[in-house]
Amino acid sequence: MLFRPIRTLIIIGIAFVAGIVYEKQSMRDRCLDLGGRITAGLCEK
Repeated sequence: MLFRPIRTLIIIGIAFVAGIVYEKQSMRDRCLDLGGRITAGLCEK
């Protein structure tokens, strides 16, 4: 009975991390498409 809320929190955490990874990859692709480069997590032209 206690496992169900813990499992839900784990699934929410995994979804959150997956969203962050997806967004960082998307930002990287947009930066490279514009001719920039990623330095220290920021796009530089």
